[in-house]
This record gives sequence, C-alpha cells and structure tokens, in this order.
Amino acid sequence: MRKPLIIMAAVLLATTACTSKKTEYASENGSIKAVHDERSGQWIITDSTGNELVTDYDSMRVTEVGEDGHPMTVCYYKKGHEIWLQYYTGMIPRSKGEIVNGQREGAWVFYYPDGTVQAEATFVGGRENGVYRVYRDNGVPFYIGNYTLGARTGTWEVYDEEGNLVEMKKYD
Repeated sequence: MRKPLIIMAAVLLATTACTSKKTEYASENGSIKAVHDERSGQWIITDSTGNELVTDYDSMRVTEVGEDGHPMTVCYYKKGHEIWLQYYTGMIPRSKGEIVNGQREGAWVFYYPDGTVQAEATFVGGRENGVYRVYRDNGVPFYIGNYTLGARTGTWEVYDEEGNLVEMKKYD
C-alpha cells in the first residue's frame, strides 16, 4: 500500500514542477501586452496583434518593474547589442534605443504618456549627436536642431503650437 502512495506523490510533484505560473500585464489601450513566466523568469512582450516587439534576440531581462509588477525597463541582447524598451506605469511606451558600454548609442525615440512621440535623437557615446527633434504633445514640432557630441550647433528652429516657425537661433 505504501508503494502506490509514493508513486502518486512523485507524479503530483512532477506535475506541479512542470506547471508555470504566468502573469499577464497590458497597457490600458491594449497596444502592448507582457506575459511573465514566473518559473522560468522569461518575459514575452507583444503588440495588440500578438507579434513580439523585439524578435531574434539572444537574451532578455527586465531590469525595472512597476508597483503592479509590469516591466518598466526591458533589455534585449543580440550579438553584443543591448536594446532598451522603457515604459511608463500602465505599460505605455516611454523610450526605445540601444545602450553601448552603459550609454545611449544610435537612434532613440522618446514618448509622451499618451503614446505620441516626444523627441527623436541620435547619440554617440551617450551624447546627442546629429538632428534632434522635439515635438509638442499635439504632435507638431517644438524645436529642431543639431548636436555635435553634446553641444548645440548650427541653426535651431523653434515652432509655435500650430507648427509655425517663430524663431531661429544660431549656435557655434
């Protein structure tokens, strides 16, 4: 009688060990969904149609979570490249770009909490370099200019709330 009890306990233990607890998080508008498998530690982040936002990567880790447990900073790694996706509370996109040696590198996009683009910039060694565009929360440009390794250069354009050019500033 003791043998069947041991076998039944082993089967129950094996079944429990194979089951994963998955927690799902979604943005309020449903545009982003994150599923966390607590057993494996794996996260899968998809858009509203179920397509993964970043594919073909070597590994991924969530480095910051919100109060409700949803990912706030997600790092994807591929062939030595580190891509960051950052979110506001409620899984609303905050920024996206690459990190190299702990600093921003290449093209980055920043978002307002409503999902519209706030700024687009290019970085070299953590410093702005190239065209820098900042938009108002209604989507029209606020200002556009150039950086050279963190310093403003050339002519910068400033726009009003309707997108009309109102000022030009020259930087050396």
